[in-house]
Amino acid sequence: MAPKSHTLGPGSLKLGETASQRETAQQLVKFSLEPSSDFEDDVPVLSGETVAGDASTDWALKGTANQDYDLDSFELWCYQQRLQDVPFLFTPSNDLAVSWSGVCTIVPLTVGGDVKKKNTSDFEFRVIGEPTPVDIDGTPLVLT
Repeated sequence: MAPKSHTLGPGSLKLGETASQRETAQQLVKFSLEPSSDFEDDVPVLSGETVAGDASTDWALKGTANQDYDLDSFELWCYQQRLQDVPFLFTPSNDLAVSWSGVCTIVPLTVGGDVKKKNTSDFEFRVIGEPTPVDIDGTPLVLT
């Protein structure tokens, strides 16, 4: 297999239920779906063997958004949806076949920063459970 590398974008990040999804890609200058794995220590037992420690993976949607102070801003939407679990659909590239869907918890974003500057807000939304690889329409992919 030949090496590949793709560019992030143009793509999309849709938050909320299908009928009322909010597209946020136009505000994002950085975005990722990030895993974080945790491995507990192995446990030695009397027989001399070892019981493997538990392993788990948590996921988060992380990004940086340009700040906008209008009534339809991403910051105000996050404030209004704070601590609510909402569906997401992340498409890294509209030209490729794989998107990711799941449910995340919305948290408020920073508002403000340096005076006379175009400020950004870093954010992290916890993903509930595991994200699912899907096609661009949200249909789960059959992985082989």
